[in-house]
Amino acid sequence: MTKRILVVEDQEDNRRIMRDLLSASGYAYIEATTGDEGFAAAQREKPDLILMDIQLPGMDGYEATRRIKADPALQ
Repeated sequence: MTKRILVVEDQEDNRRIMRDLLSASGYAYIEATTGDEGFAAAQREKPDLILMDIQLPGMDGYEATRRIKADPALQ
């Protein structure tokens, strides 16, 4: 089964680099551009790994990570 990685990053250039690297390595790539979108994507997709930017518009990466860790369904 292909491992799924959620990348939460607001800069398009960084997302493109991660998309290219992860896809070329055989991983399924999921992306979000804000902390709110990242949290929702984590709940919906249940990824194997999350790569979280810290400085995001709206909810920052620290708060999104706290919410993800606090959700029993994501532990």
